[in-house]
Amino acid sequence: MSDSTLFGSNPDEQTLRTEIVRLNKVVKSLMDRAERSTNVQGSDFGMFQTTIMLEDQVRRRTVELEAALRENERINHAFRVSEAKFRGLVSQSLVGIAIVEDGKFSYANLKYAEMFGYGVEELLHLGPLDIAVDSDRQLVAEQMLRRLSREMDRIDYVYRGLRKDGTVMDIECHGSVLDIGGKLALMSLVLDVTERTRAGREVQALQDQLREQAIRDPLTGLYNRRHLNDFFDRELSRAERCHLPISAVMADLDKFKAVNDTYGHHVGDEVLRVFGGLMKHFYRASDICCRYGGEEFLAVLPDMANDSACRRTEELRAALEDTPIVVGTSIVHVTASFGIATFPQDGKGLNSLVAAADKALYAAKHSGRNQVKGCSEVRCENSERNS
Repeated sequence: MSDSTLFGSNPDEQTLRTEIVRLNKVVKSLMDRAERSTNVQGSDFGMFQTTIMLEDQVRRRTVELEAALRENERINHAFRVSEAKFRGLVSQSLVGIAIVEDGKFSYANLKYAEMFGYGVEELLHLGPLDIAVDSDRQLVAEQMLRRLSREMDRIDYVYRGLRKDGTVMDIECHGSVLDIGGKLALMSLVLDVTERTRAGREVQALQDQLREQAIRDPLTGLYNRRHLNDFFDRELSRAERCHLPISAVMADLDKFKAVNDTYGHHVGDEVLRVFGGLMKHFYRASDICCRYGGEEFLAVLPDMANDSACRRTEELRAALEDTPIVVGTSIVHVTASFGIATFPQDGKGLNSLVAAADKALYAAKHSGRNQVKGCSEVRCENSERNS
């Protein structure tokens, strides 16, 4: 019988010592038996020979056992040193480390406990779901199940954790699966990323703000021409695909230079702001209203036919005419002229549609200002003049 069969792959010290005692008893029993046999039928020489053989076997076996004892002690010492290093490393880790078995924590280092505001012993009575906010518990449960089912051996995700005092944190979890004696357990390394997440949100908000500023006119808050091209290309593709109309409205404030010259540019700026506000009010949220340049404005109205665009724009024209603009002691009344063109009959692209609307605007100005003109009206007028 080999040592590995007798003791297993890694016998402990007590097992080895017990075996030595057992062998000594076996030797004594055999020697007693040999002595009785010799008294009955053997000779002194046979007894001597048997004794020598047994002593040699015991000596060799004892040497082997003592070597095994020394190796076992060396392994145990190395294990104790390794365990001490591991525990020292884990306890001083800047990362929270925990092991979960049967839905409860079976181990947690000090950092993990401190992160959630608990003592280590307190935490061992809880499970991961107990330290997650209600709305994120399903997420945590799903991620645990994915690991236990071996769908994924490693997983990374972020959830909102709940401290003992009720404070909510952003937690980044890196999880893996352990096989402990044939039983699956979950090991989690967690980081408090609350500040990082907050900073990320602030950066994203700043980027959104800068992006918005890049596509909006700072005075009126309307979009600028930079944003117009992207929007129109998208809407034009949809209109062509679904056979829908798009109307474009060009607007120009009447005699705006006289307002600036008479009242000053600060009053002129307020006029522009008021007109921009009226455009956003009378057109839909899905429409794009732009300050096209100076006192010129452009509105792009997806899914709106020419007659509907004319009616809505007429309401805007009348509202501006009836709105007194007060700046300090100055009260100003202004009007605007409008030209409207509609895809596809008046133009197939942005440039052609804007050119057609601009032509209609010029006709409105030429006809006395403060009015709305559509391309169809301009064509009819031209036909009448040419007839």
